[in-house]
Amino acid sequence: MTKNGSTPIPADQVDEHNKHVEQSEIDWLKTGPERMTLYVRQETKEQPFEVITWLGTHLAYASVGQRAYIGFDRWTYRRSVTARIFGTLYHGWYMESSGEYCRLKKAKRQ
Repeated sequence: MTKNGSTPIPADQVDEHNKHVEQSEIDWLKTGPERMTLYVRQETKEQPFEVITWLGTHLAYASVGQRAYIGFDRWTYRRSVTARIFGTLYHGWYMESSGEYCRLKKAKRQ
């Protein structure tokens, strides 16, 4: 047991555990939650942006806007992102300068 009381997962079971956790997340996304944090990926400049899970499972293609700089420097920026995930429309921000994550909120008009 670890300090926090949890039992560590054997190394040969980590992939199976991660897939189970991801499937739970996908099941939750199908319920149309109000807010979520996911990831944005674009493999090459020719390919469209896509919204993915933390393991890289494709959920939807995304419409991504131009860079919007935040604050006084030119180092921090984000992009608007819109995607329809399991039939529900979401809008939010893709925090491109900080990593691949995006924060999404359910659109008022579907």
